[in-house]
Amino acid sequence: MDNNSRNVLVITPSEEISKRVEAALSSHNEINLENEANTLTTLNGKAMELACKNDVILFTTDPKSETDIDALRALAKGHKDNTVFIALTRGDISLAEARELNKAGANEVLPYQTSEAELNQQIQHWIKEKYNANSQVAPSEGQSGKIIAVSQTRGGVGSTTVAVNLADQLISTKSRFNKKAKNKVALVDLDFQFGTVGSFLDIKEQDNMLQLAVDGRMPDLTFLKQSMVSLPNGLSVLPAPSKFAPINILKKDQVAAILDILKAEYDYVIVDMPRALVDWVGPIFERADKLYLVSDTSVPSIRQARRLIDFFSEGNLALPIELLINHESKPFFLSQHHKEAAKALERDFKHWIPDDPIIARKAVDCGKPISAVSPRSKLSKAFKTLAKDVLTAFPVAQHKSEIN
Repeated sequence: MDNNSRNVLVITPSEEISKRVEAALSSHNEINLENEANTLTTLNGKAMELACKNDVILFTTDPKSETDIDALRALAKGHKDNTVFIALTRGDISLAEARELNKAGANEVLPYQTSEAELNQQIQHWIKEKYNANSQVAPSEGQSGKIIAVSQTRGGVGSTTVAVNLADQLISTKSRFNKKAKNKVALVDLDFQFGTVGSFLDIKEQDNMLQLAVDGRMPDLTFLKQSMVSLPNGLSVLPAPSKFAPINILKKDQVAAILDILKAEYDYVIVDMPRALVDWVGPIFERADKLYLVSDTSVPSIRQARRLIDFFSEGNLALPIELLINHESKPFFLSQHHKEAAKALERDFKHWIPDDPIIARKAVDCGKPISAVSPRSKLSKAFKTLAKDVLTAFPVAQHKSEIN
């Protein structure tokens, strides 16, 4: 944080919360603190005037109140560029309610019971991120790449196998004899706790992502240059940490920054999503151009697929979500079970990846994509067909500058 003074405004009718924020910031002489014993909705036009004068605004709110949401949305549209909005609300808020506050303009959502130390840390974090943004290395300009997210209905269904081999096939080398990559592809493992992309591709363990999360820093182009591993086939990989870490240690703004930088540098960005539906997955499906939901056709998986489709669609109604049936060959005729499942999900079973555990195991043990160990296998051909689907839907118009 620089030495310039920052103005912080607390909007709440609660004297207890006002005093807690004041105590949290009492040691920071560079912060000018004001209190407004009111709510966003009752302030009306005065709230806009106050927002234009302050760098950080903390406010109490009821996420179930539509008037509160409308007031925040209006305030966020008219504030100064770097104003940070921190919502204080009840501790049992649902993920959907938190996301609604984020969409309306809240940068952070905290419970009423947040300690003074945590309040201080969050306010300092947001001031630092907002006002150090200009010092970051900017991504190159040009056409935005396409973000393809890969999720799963249950553990063990093979979503990482899909993400790794889809990314590999999207490289699309120029010819049999010219192995230079035709497309620029990045593979990002955001399964922060259990990610195995690095193991699948025999990448040396590194914990740059974990250190980024622990430090609370915003990633920039320099960070990605230092953290991404370039494979011989041209694929760039950002692996998950090798050490175990709390799932919520990563922040939404960090994930958003990683994706925004990569889509400016690559033609395709494949994201292996986390198993847990934590708050910071929001920026993934908000930015994704397509999401493959990897599943099998068992009844429990189909039921879970329905729940996940509803969840992802809530965050991005326009997001194309396609079912990918793994470990099963496409039947000549769909069974009644398949037809009923497709009807329940309101989606066709367009993509099928056959089961070939021997070749899949060989690829993992060798630390290579399936195309490198058995290019003529049905498994390799299935991933090639999947990649063609992406290439057809999102053709590359121009290429980005090299990141590595």
